[in-house]
Amino acid sequence: MLKIKLILLLSIIFIFNPSGTLFADSNSEIEIFKLNAEVDFPEKITFVFEGKSVKEIQDIKVNFKSGERKTLQYGYMDFSKNTDTGIVNSKMDFRINTQNGFIPPGSKISWNLIFYFDDGSQFVTEETDFIMLDTRFDDWEFVETENIRIYYRFSKSRAKRLLEECELLLEDMSPIVGKFDKQIRMTLYNNYSEMIDAIRSKSKTSDRELITAGQAFEQSGVVLVLAGKNDLGTATHEIMHVLIGRATDGSINLPLWINEGLAEFANRDKTVSYDLYLEWAIGTNQLKPLNQLITFPGDPKLTLVSYGQSRSVVNYMIENYGLEAMNLLLKNLSEGMTVDEAMIDSYGINVEELDKEWRGSIGAGPYKPRENKTITVLKNNPVIDGSCRSSNLLVISLGTMFLIYLAAINGLALFDRK
Repeated sequence: MLKIKLILLLSIIFIFNPSGTLFADSNSEIEIFKLNAEVDFPEKITFVFEGKSVKEIQDIKVNFKSGERKTLQYGYMDFSKNTDTGIVNSKMDFRINTQNGFIPPGSKISWNLIFYFDDGSQFVTEETDFIMLDTRFDDWEFVETENIRIYYRFSKSRAKRLLEECELLLEDMSPIVGKFDKQIRMTLYNNYSEMIDAIRSKSKTSDRELITAGQAFEQSGVVLVLAGKNDLGTATHEIMHVLIGRATDGSINLPLWINEGLAEFANRDKTVSYDLYLEWAIGTNQLKPLNQLITFPGDPKLTLVSYGQSRSVVNYMIENYGLEAMNLLLKNLSEGMTVDEAMIDSYGINVEELDKEWRGSIGAGPYKPRENKTITVLKNNPVIDGSCRSSNLLVISLGTMFLIYLAAINGLALFDRK
């Protein structure tokens, strides 16, 4: 009877493991001397194996994924065998500085190896993971809670302050985005020269005209933040992007005006500069219809208008329809609905009708297409992008022009009263 049970058990194993795959903890075919991942940020991750094999190795495959991605990436190792010692040395370089392969610092990397032998069998190592840091600096420390970890250098008090504020943000925004048990990791850079190689390029124009003070990577559960007087607004804005990405399950139908509008709604240190840009855009017919505000425009100045417009629209939606409607909108997007479908189900109106309502609430007229007119920004007038911050000559100039405009209006009114 025992023999029959044993045969039955082996048959079940064969049915569910037809390729002969064996895992590292139940096999002695491979003797592992060295198995690690070496990070050379921002260039590459090198996966390394050194060991011996009883069987002849045909291929060694590296399976890995970063952050919260659902799909695996893979590559094959270059390997050689020493005929005298029988030791196999192998490695594979994965470039992390390309547009498609970019991995931000703070990402969790999970990986394992699959050995393919000449007899058709396989050997799979156990999955291991590590947090990929910016290896240009070797003095990273961190503070953390269950929900957030912040990597920093030198300023522990700043990191702790941001940690406290971001924890409050998670609680305040939970009625909109829900609650999540996966930790968000933040890397805090002391200056822009340190941070520039860690961010992902948006476009040549943006790189030339805008200074990125923060960036979120929803699929990695990672944010990068430039330390300074604006870092509270940057950190909370970028963390909200991660929460939105989770709430919508990374929906490709999520438009910019919802994403950036909600991030600004969550911003715990809001800037007034976007209000100035919004006023200017209303007066100069620069407000795009929401149906067209899907991605950032190429012009840096209009990028700042987009932040102000998005913030104003989302504020209008929450003030007039409440938090539950916004929560339902995000759930609808996570289920694959288009923006119009999600809007109709959660708000009872489509995007065009919302646009009309909102424009009426701020005193903006209907959109009138402009005839091939563009706005140029001088190279020596950079603005801050990504952290919802604009503190430079361009903002000062616009603010001054706006104040002069108000003074002129008030002067005329005073003259009329006299």
